[in-house]
Amino acid sequence: MNTKEQKYQDKMSPNYYFSKKLKDLGITPCYMGYYYLVDIMDMLINRGKHVHSFSGEIYPYVATRYEKSPCTVERDIRNIINLFWSDKLKAKLDGYWLQERKPKCCEFIYILKSYMIEDLI
Repeated sequence: MNTKEQKYQDKMSPNYYFSKKLKDLGITPCYMGYYYLVDIMDMLINRGKHVHSFSGEIYPYVATRYEKSPCTVERDIRNIINLFWSDKLKAKLDGYWLQERKPKCCEFIYILKSYMIEDLI
């Protein structure tokens, strides 16, 4: 497979859209939480996973995939929120989050899910 075909294949991967949307929001891939969020969005949107408990279902799944602990996954997502939850990001997500405080991890994930689904519809 030549490089042109490989680039096309990469763009057609299910995670390409989620990666692009996170970068558009200003969330960069130099943090592990970025990759966890991409996988979580894939689970919630592409696979239609219904979640009852993030700490019981989502974090352990992602943790085993990356050979980390569920606590590490949650901490890295919380790190993303702490680093990138600024006026700029809040402005881009206006209408999805109405409170002044930073969202919890599960709240942030649902904010991202709503933001990404709206563009897909």
